Amino acid sequence: MLRKVKDYIKLNNMIQKGDRIVVGVSGGADSVCLLSMLAKMYKDGWVKLIVIHINHGIRGDEAIEDEQFVAQVCESLDLEYHSFSYDVPRIAELEKLTQEEAGRKIRYQTFLKVCKEKKCNKIAVAHNKNDNAETVLFHLFRGSGIRGLSGIQPVSRLKYQEEEFSVIRPLLCLERLEIESYLEENGLSYQMDRTNLTDEYSRNKIRNHILNYASREINLNSVAHIADASLQLREIDHFLNHCIHMRYNSLVTQTEDGALCVKVKELEKEDVVIQKGILRRIMEQMAGNLKDLELLHVEQIRSLLTKQVGKRVYLPYGMLALRSYQSIKFYKNCNNLLMQSQARVKTEPRSVPIPGKVYLPGSNTFLETKLMEYKNNQAIPKSSCVKWFDYDKIENALVVRNRREGDYIQINSKGGRKKLKDYFIDQKIPRMERDSQLLIADGSHIMWILGSNERISEKYKVDKDTKNVLLMNLINTEDYGNER
Repeated sequence: MLRKVKDYIKLNNMIQKGDRIVVGVSGGADSVCLLSMLAKMYKDGWVKLIVIHINHGIRGDEAIEDEQFVAQVCESLDLEYHSFSYDVPRIAELEKLTQEEAGRKIRYQTFLKVCKEKKCNKIAVAHNKNDNAETVLFHLFRGSGIRGLSGIQPVSRLKYQEEEFSVIRPLLCLERLEIESYLEENGLSYQMDRTNLTDEYSRNKIRNHILNYASREINLNSVAHIADASLQLREIDHFLNHCIHMRYNSLVTQTEDGALCVKVKELEKEDVVIQKGILRRIMEQMAGNLKDLELLHVEQIRSLLTKQVGKRVYLPYGMLALRSYQSIKFYKNCNNLLMQSQARVKTEPRSVPIPGKVYLPGSNTFLETKLMEYKNNQAIPKSSCVKWFDYDKIENALVVRNRREGDYIQINSKGGRKKLKDYFIDQKIPRMERDSQLLIADGSHIMWILGSNERISEKYKVDKDTKNVLLMNLINTEDYGNER
């Protein structure tokens, strides 16, 4: 078994001469096995091992016994040893995390801090094949993509205070039964964490019920098969990431307001796998990680490809995906969009020339107008960016502006009206956004609420009696060379 782990370390280029490695040791079977194997492999001293034990403040006297046990093991192996104690339940409560999440966060923060202080370059942890299988199933049940289903990586990187450190997992090639056999063969004792036997944590339920049942009733090699599948998915993920990286750099741009932007027509040309990968990468770029970002969120964003201008998806971490005229924009913080909207409120009304074009402040968009004769049964375009109006029903000079007291819109062909304020309430447009909404107005009568589910006033709709059509078209500034 020692040879198997040596080969795995070599295959994944985990350890080199001169490495200084922080080893996380809880005192359980997995970490004791890891420490024993590393101590045997590098007893010549050309790799430095520093052992870290963390008391999470959860298990009382048992945790103290674990700490004393690890200290004795390190003394017998003549290894440098440091222990740390934290009140993880309290930290979890303050940071609104589960105890499992808080514990992991504390562990890695401590490992990284010691790495920095002791001039170490790597962290060794004792994940094994069973842990990998649990992780794959956990991600599958939560709705993960290929990356989550590829399981635990043999080597990963963590950043701390502008430095990067490797996290290595030499035991990922072993199942838990193999680890227990190694310990028994070598006469090594270990501590039992009784919380692993409870169903308090989701992973415990997967370990104690689902995987046990699968191995017992379906296939004895279930854990190994899940590990093999995760490896294949990891290889596929690496290939796809390369393809996605190439297309991401070509399709995604950053706007002046800090938003990430992807053009709808260009994204639609890509295979659906590349589409989803680009959208996941945008979210990861803005959030800093993929935790709590699920396939559901990717599909919600993809739905914006066929939605009207102004439709939006609220995402974890306060992010927002907004369907604009020719693209989907991603805002890291919804407040950024609010500040933009509030800035637009102060814009002075602008006359709409007929025919001609006018720049719409704060939108990177022009409104272009044309007049044309209407022919009966002529097809009216169905587009959120192009609208036709009965020109002869317009009573005043048209302006583009924000809302005013007394504004209204006609909501049916019988002349029924609704105050614009009430319409916004019915449409669930947030109060903070109403004053910033751009409108095409004929006096107090609102002809078109720009970017709002294609809504135009019923009064101006083209019908069988229409003779002259006013065509309005929203065009991105890029089509005019950023002209103003």
